[in-house]
Amino acid sequence: MHEHDQAGSADVLIIGAGIAGLSLATALGRQGFRVSVIDGASRPEAPKPGKELQDWDLRVSALTPASIAFLAEIGVWRDASTHRAAPYDCMRVWDAGGSGSIVFDAGEADASSLGHIVENREILQALLQCAQALPCVELCWGHALETMSSAGSGWLATCSTGREFHTALAIGADGAQSKARQLLGMPTREWSYAQTAIVATVGLAHGHAATCWQVFLESGPLAMLPLADPLKVAIVWSLDDAAHRQIAALSDEAFVDALNRAIGPTGPVSEAVGSRASFPLSQRHALEYCDESFALVADAAHNIHPLAGQGINLGLSDVAVLTQELVAARDGGLTLSSSVPLRRYQRRRKTENLAMMAAMEGFKRGFGTLNPLTVLGRNLGLNVVDRQGWLKRWFMRQAIS
Repeated sequence: MHEHDQAGSADVLIIGAGIAGLSLATALGRQGFRVSVIDGASRPEAPKPGKELQDWDLRVSALTPASIAFLAEIGVWRDASTHRAAPYDCMRVWDAGGSGSIVFDAGEADASSLGHIVENREILQALLQCAQALPCVELCWGHALETMSSAGSGWLATCSTGREFHTALAIGADGAQSKARQLLGMPTREWSYAQTAIVATVGLAHGHAATCWQVFLESGPLAMLPLADPLKVAIVWSLDDAAHRQIAALSDEAFVDALNRAIGPTGPVSEAVGSRASFPLSQRHALEYCDESFALVADAAHNIHPLAGQGINLGLSDVAVLTQELVAARDGGLTLSSSVPLRRYQRRRKTENLAMMAAMEGFKRGFGTLNPLTVLGRNLGLNVVDRQGWLKRWFMRQAIS
């Protein structure tokens, strides 16, 4: 890992050292590109290995087999899949307002698992170890992006430390409130769900059976995601704002009671809850993913409702495709400032991301209603899919690829 005082140059400058930024730095570094990564935060500390309720990260991700394959390809999955990763082979989805339900089982899709639930900080730490081991990757913590200006066929970026970076290609991987995207004036389309999600680690009375549980309630969806400890799950409980104010104000004991009522007899019984956090839900999509010698990836380009835990998978797919296109362009004799690989990246990713966002919006609207015809339709739909083996296998293939 290199370090310089005031000036630096790189083939690629990545703004943001989160999961997307570090995975892109690792993927490009392994391909021989000189990469600098800047982030305003301090270097994250290695997480403590405890198994008590308070020892688990409140942010977890449901990694699909396709995402895991990509992380394995760039040398990360072995470190991220230690004792803290939880494979799940079953997903149960049902509607609290009716009788519709569906069960996805890995065996029906001829897969060893449907995916893994992993704490975000574990993924980040494994990426950090891999990135900093690459001699052509420089990680710059405490370097917040301040300005970006066009410099010939590339960019000149200035950081809060006063350090400047000259780069042929800049990548915005700095999250939903992307400073890089704002500096370049790239417009977004966004809307609020008028919902807030509560996240927490919950202790169960009995084992989670390597199953993801998701119920659609009148006030919003509730998901229970299995952790590596068989008696603990991570919850993501999305609530309309009025309902959130009531639930968030409950004591731990009352919260567990409300959780058990919400999940009902179909789901596991909760006994205890650790610390809770809340965050407002919105959906945002950049109208364009790329500009001259600049591209957006992951949440900087699109962020979606956490309904299906697909956010990280869409982001890692962005990273994989952008890496492929940059390597192909270099091998074909194009410069890094060429618009060709960036336009190809945008074409390949925008359609899939928009389709997922539309699906999440459809789920949100379809299940967030008391209209009896809609309720009947969604229950019939879940039951029809559950009974039709070929249709259910198709849905599962979409979910795990």
